[in-house]
Amino acid sequence: MTALLVPAGANTEEVLRDVARKLRAAGDAVALVAPDLVIAPAALAPIVNDPFAGTALLVQADVDSGDTRVRHHLVNSVGSSHHRVTAPDHQFVGALAVSASDAEVVAEAIESMAAAVASGALGLQSELEIDPVQLVAVAIVRAGVSCRAVELVNVPWFRSPANLPAAEQAVSAVSDERIAQLQANRVDDGFYSTFVVRKLSKPITRLAIRLGLSPNLITVISLLVGLGAAACFALGYRWPVVIGAVLLQLSLIIDCVDGEVARATRKFSALGAWLDASTDRVKEYLAYAGLAAGAMVLGSDLWPVALILLVLQTTRHMTDYDFSRVQRMREAKVEPRDVADPDDGAAGGAGGWTTGDRSISSAMELSARMNRRSAIRWFKRAIHLPIGERWLIISVVAALFGPRWALLVLLAGVLLALAYVTTGRVLRTATWHGLAPAATGVLLARQFDGGPVAALIARISPAVTRDRIWLTPPAWAIPALLRLFELGLVTVLALFWQPSFVVLAFWWVAVVTFHHYDVLYRALQGYAMPKWLTWLGLGWDGRTILLLCACALGASIFEFTLSIGAAVGALLFVVIASAQWLVTQQQASSNAAPLNPVERTGKDGT
Repeated sequence: MTALLVPAGANTEEVLRDVARKLRAAGDAVALVAPDLVIAPAALAPIVNDPFAGTALLVQADVDSGDTRVRHHLVNSVGSSHHRVTAPDHQFVGALAVSASDAEVVAEAIESMAAAVASGALGLQSELEIDPVQLVAVAIVRAGVSCRAVELVNVPWFRSPANLPAAEQAVSAVSDERIAQLQANRVDDGFYSTFVVRKLSKPITRLAIRLGLSPNLITVISLLVGLGAAACFALGYRWPVVIGAVLLQLSLIIDCVDGEVARATRKFSALGAWLDASTDRVKEYLAYAGLAAGAMVLGSDLWPVALILLVLQTTRHMTDYDFSRVQRMREAKVEPRDVADPDDGAAGGAGGWTTGDRSISSAMELSARMNRRSAIRWFKRAIHLPIGERWLIISVVAALFGPRWALLVLLAGVLLALAYVTTGRVLRTATWHGLAPAATGVLLARQFDGGPVAALIARISPAVTRDRIWLTPPAWAIPALLRLFELGLVTVLALFWQPSFVVLAFWWVAVVTFHHYDVLYRALQGYAMPKWLTWLGLGWDGRTILLLCACALGASIFEFTLSIGAAVGALLFVVIASAQWLVTQQQASSNAAPLNPVERTGKDGT
């Protein structure tokens, strides 16, 4: 449970040292709120009542008079009357949270700040110039602590208002229910989700909250509706397909509701994060299978297209998550800096990238300028083809032209989006120099998924070289390329050597894909797949060798391997691995503060 602290006192040095002492003694997360902040308590819920908040600052976008710089949803510079901020784009509201894991480091930084205040190193003339909570925020960033930027919803707030009664009246004019509804919104949604899906999900969310439905129950309902959509697609004929298209959109809307209810009620759990992440993939890939089966009913064999889509989307998702995390670690990282230094050390590089290549620099600057235009920014988000747009293509094209065209049009869109996104990421990667932070290498190495053969090869290769590879600029693409190689090889074998087994190959790839998402989500939450699970699954290397040998031994052996492999893989990767993960998370949550859920990007981050 997060403890609430409102630091106050006439002597700033003593106030800061008292905050440091209380952080060390708390043993849990602590939220600090400025004593002069007038704001609705419900507006503080994202940092006070969210067990996954971590170390975070409550901020609001303000490019004109801001005192805080945010990059990739992380705070990497905070100002005060002494500390300058290069290219500020947000205003610090005056409320923050410090996680238990960061308490010691932050406490040391606060004590250094207190010493700087006492010695006059900050150059402040009187106590009136000093805002203790602002200095704590500066200390957090100067300590090099990763600090989330939590965007304040559109509600009134005031610092030291001249007319306190008027300020309190303005704050109380917005109900807690309205604030909860605003907090249920997600940032960075795609065009279709923002302007259509979210509009439809809000009434359902309000009803779900009134009925007391849990986010996990809503996720299960969405899964069942998605399964119904896939079953309707599989029938092939017009009206079942139309019903399937409607059900798929309904599943998407309900899938938004679970996240909105969780954010509005602050009900987060490891089980909920796992359910939301895993069921999205299950629903989408079963929709591919349903469309392929429906096309087969009408006389068209589109299983190869469904298989290719499965491989391409998996590869794309791996790059989405890994590039985003690596980019954040590289471009929003904060190096420890003297708390008394008035400069934030970001002059000339506040944008998060620098490069000596004029052509690449010009391309990046052009992209940044274009993003300032709302219409272009939304168009670019749509081209990324997030899940809302993909499911819209499936529903509209399937309802109007049938399953066959739905798969073909979706494949064209996925290829276009993959080319566009990859080009942009390659250009961005070219602006990175040097090795990434060590945490980047750990994240990517945990996704290697190597089996006994890879382990044997690793034993004879230099460890320094092997570890260094994960820190190079293009390393974010390695896990995705490994997935593309493994799954792509199965696809090639099925399409060109044994085309009669494409359906079996689809289910083999689907099961292995579930495993790769499991590996990815664990890595994002700071966990590695247990070695015994990886080796039982043979690793990507073992599975590849197994299928190559089976294919060389003939069609019957290849068919047997795909059939048994898919069944055993489903038991191991879906049932056993999921149970092991949930038990691990339950134990972790009972012994320590819970970890952040998987990249809570909701419907459009995937």
